[in-house]
Amino acid sequence: MYNAGSHTVSDGIDGKLMGKTLGYLVLLLGVLMIGSVIGVGLGSVGLWVGFIVAILSTIMVSRRVNNAGQALLWGILAAIGLGMVVSTVLWYAILYQGPLLLDTIIALLLAVLVAAAVVAWIPWDFSKMGPLLFVGLIVLVVVGLLSMIIPSMGGVMMSRAYNIIGVVIFTGYLMVDFGIMRYRSRSFPQDGLAIMLAVSLLVDIVNLFLFLLRLGRR
Repeated sequence: MYNAGSHTVSDGIDGKLMGKTLGYLVLLLGVLMIGSVIGVGLGSVGLWVGFIVAILSTIMVSRRVNNAGQALLWGILAAIGLGMVVSTVLWYAILYQGPLLLDTIIALLLAVLVAAAVVAWIPWDFSKMGPLLFVGLIVLVVVGLLSMIIPSMGGVMMSRAYNIIGVVIFTGYLMVDFGIMRYRSRSFPQDGLAIMLAVSLLVDIVNLFLFLLRLGRR
């Protein structure tokens, strides 16, 4: 997520910016699927390579927001990396868990629509939630890492509470991104901002998808 020091309040989400952002998001989702095919081919190595590529590229997108061409290039790399990270889970769900996958996608779409509606209707800058959500995300990551190291915590990542918290955090991040779109859009070059928001939304959607999928398996 990206927070500027100052911003200009607008009366609603800029339709032109929204259209560009959604266009880039659709493009990046297609690239993510290509990345997932690459990830399946590389196996466990692809998981770690994709993780590193996704993190570095996501950081670089926000740093290249003033240059739409460079931001898009880094955004494409981020989508490829994310696709490699989720490749195993995604294709297992596609091939063997059709009903669960459909339910997860429906829940994901509802979460996105609700987040957008809340930001559009409530006159408050939801991007201010960023620091609080980041603290929650760090706690979530730490607990997840501990559950992989400490045998007694092995079931934490699959617990209902853990995944519900993950859903709440990334739904909150969706609101942060829509809040940036509504209240801070005039602080950045629109093409670069649209790409940055598309990448940020992609990261939110992928993580929300994973948490919803695990929640549905219980």
